Amino acid sequence: MKLPGKTTIAMILAALLAGPVPGLGAQAAPASPSGGAATAAGGTAAGAAPSGQLTDAERDAKRRDTLRYGIESEITDLLKALDSEKEGKFNDDILALFRSSRNFKLRAAILDFFSDLEWKGAEAEALDIVAARDRNDQALVVSALSYLAQIRSKAALEYASAIMKDEDKKLLPGVIKLIGRAGGPDEEDLLLGWMATDSATDDLKQGAMRALGDLGSRKAVDKLRKIAEDGLQGKANRMTACDALGKIGDPAAIPSLVSAANGDDPNVRSSAVAALASFGDADARAAIQGALRDSVALVRIAACKACAKLRLSEAVPAIIYKATNDPEKAVKTEAMRSLADLGGSESFAFLRTYLENAKNDTTLRILAFGLLLRKDPGSVASLRERLAAEGKEKDRSLYTSFVREIANSPDTPWALPLVQLLFSDSDYLIRVGGLEWAKRNKGPEIRAELDQLSSKDPSDYIRKRAAEILASF
Repeated sequence: MKLPGKTTIAMILAALLAGPVPGLGAQAAPASPSGGAATAAGGTAAGAAPSGQLTDAERDAKRRDTLRYGIESEITDLLKALDSEKEGKFNDDILALFRSSRNFKLRAAILDFFSDLEWKGAEAEALDIVAARDRNDQALVVSALSYLAQIRSKAALEYASAIMKDEDKKLLPGVIKLIGRAGGPDEEDLLLGWMATDSATDDLKQGAMRALGDLGSRKAVDKLRKIAEDGLQGKANRMTACDALGKIGDPAAIPSLVSAANGDDPNVRSSAVAALASFGDADARAAIQGALRDSVALVRIAACKACAKLRLSEAVPAIIYKATNDPEKAVKTEAMRSLADLGGSESFAFLRTYLENAKNDTTLRILAFGLLLRKDPGSVASLRERLAAEGKEKDRSLYTSFVREIANSPDTPWALPLVQLLFSDSDYLIRVGGLEWAKRNKGPEIRAELDQLSSKDPSDYIRKRAAEILASF
């Protein structure tokens, strides 16, 4: 893969950090040919922060003002941003807005946001909406049911039977999901009985099968086995049945899943292989390893994941072969991830060797760097050597991609030797990458570095950011 030139390196770093860096976006100053931060059109000096950047405290204040005074579109845009960040510090402010607003669309958006965060603080409000569902906007009721299902609300189950009897097709998906996530034996029987009725369209039936899987319903195993084996059933029904059998974990399902893993439909084969990863017996293990040689990439990917989940160390040589020789890049990618999850000297040695070979696919080398960083503390010395070497190259695009991996690696305190390289870099945004790592890895080993940056860095923004991170420890 051809990487972008050095003129866009800084912008790439800002765009690809998992957690947004305050003030960094499309206007961030690109790297200059010398490797430092280029002077912005408005006269920003190298090493200084581009204009318009906000500290965390300033950004938080601006967001609270949006919640207090913003129009609907501004608030929904903010909810999307907070959702992408998985940021819940404003939940009480947002709940207050929910209580005061009479805008159904906005209230539904707020419930959807709380649902994504699985925050339980709005349970009482959502229950009131469902209780008065005949008087409320239907889209708002749908969002309330979805939220209650997501937080596994036991209190909401009292409405399940009545909603099922009403057969409102727009409300049924939410109540079925609620049963799966919060139900017990009574709701299990309710769902099994409902599946035999004319209301059970394929889409709703699939939702019911997922719910029965979530419930771990042993009573549903025979019904699900028949669906998984039946070639006349639609593939979506068979795939969902396989998924549910895997969640239930009843060994009686293994023959049906092995049969489905060797059937005609590759989508069903993939789902069956994934489900077999819930079982450790010889038949399941053999079917999973056999699927590494399937003619369809989707199935081989499922097999790689299943090998990692079951910790099949005996499959490591075959997975290394996949990572090296498979004709599909997606399979190579999943094989590398599986090797990192399996761990062990053979797996990590392969990833290090792959990373060092400049002839290998660039994106896979970046992946190998990130996997070793997160999974194998013993590889840090070799990673530091590779990082330092790429930092000296005229084209630092690969180096910048490695920085992105470091910045996005929480719970990796052993990566400090790599971060020290970033902090010593003349490029402002490379140092920002190091700060993002520090934010995700708060520990005593990084304090001295942050003290230095907070007092001596040439960039005012870096100094403020380092001080903020120190204060949050």
